[in-house]
Amino acid sequence: MRIPEKVSEAELTGLLVRFAADRIAEAARSDVAIAGGGPAGLTLAWLLAEKGLRVTLVEHYLGLGGGMRGGSSLLPALLVEDGSPRRLLERAGARLQPSPVEGLFLADPVETAVRLAYKAVEAGARILVGWHVEDVIVRRLPGGGHRVAGLVVVVSPAVEAGWHVDPIYIEAKATVDATGHDGHLLRILERRIPGSLRAPGMSAMNVWEGERQVVERTGQAYPGLYVAGMSVAEAYNTYRMGPVFGGMLASAEKLAGIILRDLGVEG
Repeated sequence: MRIPEKVSEAELTGLLVRFAADRIAEAARSDVAIAGGGPAGLTLAWLLAEKGLRVTLVEHYLGLGGGMRGGSSLLPALLVEDGSPRRLLERAGARLQPSPVEGLFLADPVETAVRLAYKAVEAGARILVGWHVEDVIVRRLPGGGHRVAGLVVVVSPAVEAGWHVDPIYIEAKATVDATGHDGHLLRILERRIPGSLRAPGMSAMNVWEGERQVVERTGQAYPGLYVAGMSVAEAYNTYRMGPVFGGMLASAEKLAGIILRDLGVEG
């Protein structure tokens, strides 16, 4: 190891700040802004970035993977179905093991989350951890109403401490709520613009109906605002499904196609 001893601490600070500032400035004008770094958000970021879109994903916590990391009640196991979920995870490099039930595969939750995060970064998505979405940017539509046009963010430790600090902004052509059970952007819009939408929250457990419904209802919930993964359940009161994650992946894959179409990008 060669240590650059003639570089001072102040110069090191300058290197870090300039590098970070460039990345944040690039993120501020994105094609797609995604809130939530769980399985749906990471998969969506990967699939859109590999098509050449400028994608920024914001995650409140330091870690990525959301509920996927915890597997089944912190047991190191999760399930995905055959078909597109299996193909996506194999393409990401995750190691899947056939279960005794035909059509179901087992995987390690941490490895799976890390693989999805790597694919998103490798494809060119910008991921900002430790950033909290405080609000959404809106634009007035010519005929009345509004369109969501991006995210308003602050550093998460300030929120956790209860401090008021002014935010920075991420403009986007498409904004995605992939915050899972929080349905965070849905709740913000519900409060900020009364009558804009109603997010009733998810329904009770019904694994296979929940898996179908979360994919079927994936799409645009409000002009400019899309929902993926468990945010779909929060938006439309569909069933929950627990540690079966195929619906999260298939939802992201479906939404990637919808956004590519809406932004006029060839899929």
